[in-house]
Amino acid sequence: MADRFAGKVAIITGAGRGIGRATAMLLAAEGASVVVNDLGGGPQGGGGNSSVAGEVAEEIRAAGGKAIAETSSVATMEGGQAVVEAAIKEYGRLDILVNNAGIIRPKRIMEMTEADWDMVIGVNLKGYFATVRAAAEHLVKQGGSIVNFSSPSGFGHYGMSNYAAAKEGVVGFTRSIARELGEFGVRANAIRPIAGNSAMAIPEVYETISYSIEKLRIPYISNQWLSDGGVQGLPEHVAALVAWLCSEQASGINGRELYINGGQLSFVQEPELIRTRCNPQGWTLDSLSDAGTIGALTYDQRDRYTGKA
Repeated sequence: MADRFAGKVAIITGAGRGIGRATAMLLAAEGASVVVNDLGGGPQGGGGNSSVAGEVAEEIRAAGGKAIAETSSVATMEGGQAVVEAAIKEYGRLDILVNNAGIIRPKRIMEMTEADWDMVIGVNLKGYFATVRAAAEHLVKQGGSIVNFSSPSGFGHYGMSNYAAAKEGVVGFTRSIARELGEFGVRANAIRPIAGNSAMAIPEVYETISYSIEKLRIPYISNQWLSDGGVQGLPEHVAALVAWLCSEQASGINGRELYINGGQLSFVQEPELIRTRCNPQGWTLDSLSDAGTIGALTYDQRDRYTGKA
């Protein structure tokens, strides 16, 4: 056991499997007291198995670390409050909150139901609000770190519009709370990870990938081919980045988003306005329709998804 996080208390949601489990194990090995939160449901939501969180907590304790299991659903405000209260009751403080819990329900928009939308938004976005809302009053007492999981799917992902919307919402949420809590010494950052054997690497997701590549002949995520740096992405790689962001070494990083996949680690560029033109009279339909305006604002007249002019 190391001691980089000795005396610190960490909550990790969705910590029963994949990236969440690897993060809980690493933070505990580095001395943190950990609340292992996991409802134990499937990757597409529904069900529950309380033993999932318990097994991870027991594994941490067997290795000499400190951990308790907590099985609330963070998709509700009551669940978010419960997981934070568990940390305070057991350990008396909170220093680190890692929002990793997530579900996916891949479907094309014409087939997606209201339940598909609401469940994914509920866990992947509202669930993050629920925990941060409950944790903020404790984090500001001594400072701390929040790490929220976004996804490269937020750049645009065929058949995953509900998940993409939630994960891009996480980025805006993270930037905002970083500004709100920064004055109290609380940092908030977002990670866009790819890990090939994560808990949500299910056949339905691979179907969206293969269809985009083989039938549409476009990148399955974003408008570029994302690299792994020559190394297959693993949950342990992502867990290492989480731990680093929560450490003193990353004390100057707040409100940022990072991409990690195997051997590649990148900061995601902050949004900026590009190819600006100004009209002192204000824009009208006629002035916007001027060929010169369009030429200055666009750099490629071909549709990026179909290749049609």
